[in-house]
Order: sequence, then structure tokens, then C-alpha cells
Amino acid sequence: MSAQTSKPHTERLAYRLGYTSSAFSFLSRVAAMVGRRGSWRIGMLVAKAYCATQPGIVQVVARNLALLDHPADGAGRVFENYATTLADYFWLAGKSCNEAFALADIEGTPLNLKTGAILASGHFGFFEFGALALTQLGLPVSIVTDAEPTSELTRWRADYRRRWGSETIELGSDAFSSLRAVEAIKRGRMTAMLVDRIPGGRSLEVALPGGTTRFSMAPAILSWMTGCPVIPVSVRRTAAGRYALHTGEPVTADRSRPRNEAIEDCTRLVAQALVRDFQRDPLQWYHFVPLS
Repeated sequence: MSAQTSKPHTERLAYRLGYTSSAFSFLSRVAAMVGRRGSWRIGMLVAKAYCATQPGIVQVVARNLALLDHPADGAGRVFENYATTLADYFWLAGKSCNEAFALADIEGTPLNLKTGAILASGHFGFFEFGALALTQLGLPVSIVTDAEPTSELTRWRADYRRRWGSETIELGSDAFSSLRAVEAIKRGRMTAMLVDRIPGGRSLEVALPGGTTRFSMAPAILSWMTGCPVIPVSVRRTAAGRYALHTGEPVTADRSRPRNEAIEDCTRLVAQALVRDFQRDPLQWYHFVPLS
């Protein structure tokens, strides 16, 4: 069966059983018992089993890698890297902020901000870890996210982030839900969102080395509304098992220019900065649905 006609990963049994609050709680307890390296080993075994039994999803990942001009035979490594990062996510559920922050390396442009800002990130590396690192650096973070499949999982993940000092802004279907993000920015918070997978909302087609994909225009729209900068942010897992937080140059939607033109240019610049980060290690770009 081809990747195009097979079921998406979100409709498969492994996802429906594993992506629940009870499964997340169980995996956090297991990680606490077996330790970090034990969690990695379990994650690697699960990743290999998943790849062996879900060839359609592996094909999807291989095509997504081609967008970054990376050979398709690296698809299996994407699942292994993702599993290892998830293992750290569950292991860190039982650790203090200081213990977690000890794994951070800070790269890129220093953030000397006295106002709020919009943080644009992607499904790359350990993106949740960026909120912890920035909070520990004295920059309060609000994470903008769609609702999880269940309200219980939404609460579980919000509680997890709260332990690290970041708040969750859940976007709803009402027209005013995005105002919560604006309010957070005006309160001086760093408002973070993922921009490289578009379930809805305005987006812009962006050129990649091996094709095109779409990036959300939401950060640029918020920049236009608030006058605050958009900062590209990525968190890459290093060979030593640490997490490198990289912050790019701030970009602002220039309100002296026509609105649509300014928003598109801001989105394009943010996307280009993030794609450069993705190209540093394409095997940490975690997309399991078609992007083109």
C-alpha cells in the first residue's frame, strides 16, 4: 500500500493508544525507574519496531527529508532520534528545572529584550525544551498550541510546561482566541508557536532545497498587530546528548509598508532562518505527515 493511500499516523492504533494522558503518565514513571539511558534504549527499540511495521509512514518521512535535500535512507534515523528525544521528555518530567537546564547550550543572537516577542519554532529537535531554557534565562514564555486530542492530555501537557515556568495558550475555534497571544506579548512574555505544519490559518509557500512547503503567517501577523519582533528559535540535540538552543536575528513586520507585503516578507525571512537550522541536522526534523 502506498503512503498516499495508507492511513495517516494519527489514525493508527499505536498513536491512538500512545497519545493519551494515561500513556504519558505511565511513560514518565517508567523513565524515572530505568533512568535516562534506559529510556533511550527502550525508545530505540520502539522506533525500530514502528519502522518495521509502518512502511507507509516511513515513506512519508523519506519524502519530507528530500525537501531538505537529504537522502531518503535516513528516514529510519528520524524515528530513532524522535524516540530518543521523547525518552528525554518523559525522563525530565521527574527532574527539577535546574537539572533540566544543565543539559542546555545557548547559541545564536543574545536576547536583550525589554518587551514581549514572538518566538517562531519548528517540529525540530526538542522544541519544548526551548521554553525551559528561555525561562531559566529570565524570559517568561507562553506556548501557543492547538488543543490535544483529549482535554486530559491538554491538561497533562500544560501542567508539564507549568513546572518549567511556561504557560499554555490553547487556541480555540472562536475568532478572538488569538487575542490571548496578543495579551501575553503585551504583558512582556515570549509567545512561542510552531510554524512549519499548517492545520489551518494563513500560510505562505516557502522554497526549500528540494521543493516547497508552507509556513504559518501567524507570527508575522502578531508582529504587525503588536509591533514586536519575531525571533526564529530551534533546539537541536547534540551528539553528546545535550540540547543546543539557537536564536536567530529578530525580524519585524514593517508597519510602514503595505500590510500583506510586510507580513509575507516577515514570514519568508523567519522561514529561511528556520530552514537553515533544519539543514544542520535534517534527521531531527520531525514530520510524519506529507509536507508537499
